[in-house]
Amino acid sequence: MNDEHRNEPRNVGYGKVNKDCYTEWTKKDANSIFAGTTQADLFLFSMGIGSHRGKKSEPKGKANDISVDALKEDQKWALLSTGIAERKDLLILKDEKPIYLEAERYAEEGIKILNSHIEKQGLNYPKFLEAELRDLLAKE
Repeated sequence: MNDEHRNEPRNVGYGKVNKDCYTEWTKKDANSIFAGTTQADLFLFSMGIGSHRGKKSEPKGKANDISVDALKEDQKWALLSTGIAERKDLLILKDEKPIYLEAERYAEEGIKILNSHIEKQGLNYPKFLEAELRDLLAKE
């Protein structure tokens, strides 16, 4: 895989209103399915949820707390693949910055969806998520 990236931003971010989710849920001792993961992991998970649901919104008062350098190469390509799939054009890779901005929009809605599910399901959220994933896989 080619790891040369074009016009990649330094950081990606999320709305400041979601800062607590990103910092608290990823602490090692958090009572969360994301305990011990990175903010980058949570960002990509949120982006995936937002993308799958087709929901996106502009982050308000953006906190650019996730360094793009902290993303592993496969995480960068997961993020970029969302932009490629949406535009259905590989030439979008000539300038990656708009793809990252779009990923932030998906992550913004994804974290809202995730927070809503966690509030409703509580500690049962992993089981709820597993059931959703099984349903999704059954449809393919």
